[in-house]
Amino acid sequence: MRVLVIGLDGATFDLIKPFVALGRLPTIEKLMKGGVYGDLISTIPPVTSPAWPSFMTGKNPGKHGVFNFVGKGRGYDRTIKTAKDIKAKTLWRMLSDAGKTCIVINVPVTYPPEKIKGCIVSGILTPPGACYAYPFEVYEELKKMGYTPGMEGIGKHTSPTDLMHHLVEIASKRTRAVLYLMEKFNQWDFCMLVFSGTDVIQHNIWQHRDIILQFYQKIDMFIKDLINKAGNKTNIILMSDHGFGPSRKFFHVNYFLHKLGLLEFKNGDGSGDYLTIRDYRRSKSSFWEIMLKMGITKEKIYNLAKKTNLLPFLQKISRKINIQIPKTKRAIDWKKTKAFFSSSIGPSAAIEINMEGREPEGIVKKEEYHKIRELIIEELLKVRDPENGQNIVQDAFRREDIYHGPYVSEAPDIIFLTQNLEYIATDRIYGNNLVSEPVRKGRGTHRMNGIFIAYGPDIKDTGEDIGRARIIDLAPTILHMFNLEIPEDMDGKVLTNIFKPSSPIAKRPIKYRKITEREKIKERIRKIK
Repeated sequence: MRVLVIGLDGATFDLIKPFVALGRLPTIEKLMKGGVYGDLISTIPPVTSPAWPSFMTGKNPGKHGVFNFVGKGRGYDRTIKTAKDIKAKTLWRMLSDAGKTCIVINVPVTYPPEKIKGCIVSGILTPPGACYAYPFEVYEELKKMGYTPGMEGIGKHTSPTDLMHHLVEIASKRTRAVLYLMEKFNQWDFCMLVFSGTDVIQHNIWQHRDIILQFYQKIDMFIKDLINKAGNKTNIILMSDHGFGPSRKFFHVNYFLHKLGLLEFKNGDGSGDYLTIRDYRRSKSSFWEIMLKMGITKEKIYNLAKKTNLLPFLQKISRKINIQIPKTKRAIDWKKTKAFFSSSIGPSAAIEINMEGREPEGIVKKEEYHKIRELIIEELLKVRDPENGQNIVQDAFRREDIYHGPYVSEAPDIIFLTQNLEYIATDRIYGNNLVSEPVRKGRGTHRMNGIFIAYGPDIKDTGEDIGRARIIDLAPTILHMFNLEIPEDMDGKVLTNIFKPSSPIAKRPIKYRKITEREKIKERIRKIK
């Protein structure tokens, strides 16, 4: 028995079902009609970095320690989360320990690649020039094939069609690499590939459904190639880490906090980049430095365009301009600030309390913490879009409300979801605007509901919608498919309703095992190495 998992980052049934209805995705249609399918509920936030580790561990972020793309670094800096930050065993580590041969390629948050039986090729956020594969011979072989783990060149394409063709080329290279590795490790048991292009194209050109359809059609063909190579004795899982939908406006969180009297600015010595992401953002150009000295910032350009009714023109030309401009001249006055925006931008974001003793220039005393946090949550749920009167925030949570486990204290103090996840929460400051129109119109952003499709000899062939599954359910389900014990501290449950009643998988009992303290210590030590 083999399992092939194909990830389509950000894929949504809101696009797939209409495309299937038109008869344009024959492979995915075959999987849905000859298997089972349903929504796959992501993590909060529905973001790549916490979602994929939750898939690969079967645990909520409070148990694996990755809550967003970034985590705390030195001072107010942020660092990109890597595989070393995942404080729980991955699915392929457990399969490998059980003697199963695994092929894992382009799954996010897998750099640096861990040593497993088989091979692992890391995905996005792999540092340029780094060794992206284990074992080293796989790295050498893929490098000769021209394989790279990143999404290089995305920003260079101003035409939607050019972007689509570029993403197809990347997806084609991913497919060729997997087909090669299937041949090299021809006794493989578990294989997984993630196509990241679905996420990228939907972020950039959500309004161009015709071009997105063309990309999905190419992916559909690549999926067919992978399934044919895997053979008819393989159980297939097609999944995404979150869904997608349109983005409407920006919600300026730091200005919201400023209006509450919890954040203060100082003028003249800032650039808006108060949360520097170490070793990730490209270095500032000399042009950027000149713009900063001249006081030409995104804030000033936006306000001028809005005041002179030139915003539509700015929106029209923005995609054709690929230059760095400072965000604002305003900086945060930390000695007068009690709370601040602290995550990557998106429809779900986070706020941190500027705690004394925890933050470098923290001013909030321990006894004030709960009062300030409750105030922010209360006000988030009340804040309205001044242009239409609609609530901007749908839900706001204390970290302990949505996470549990040993690493909850590493989570942001407040996590919130915007209304229908259509507002993009951001740290940007655009004058005295609580909300603003996006300069680049027609873009998409994340939703909570991803996709789940299962097909194969052990899977029901009823073509039924099984309802909602959770991303944390897939790791225990796959372990059960291999007749392996499931660690009792996994949060996910086996999806027993996807299997044929006659299947050996359905007939055998689900086995769990206790996690010893020695195992926990051993795993922590392995992550440090």
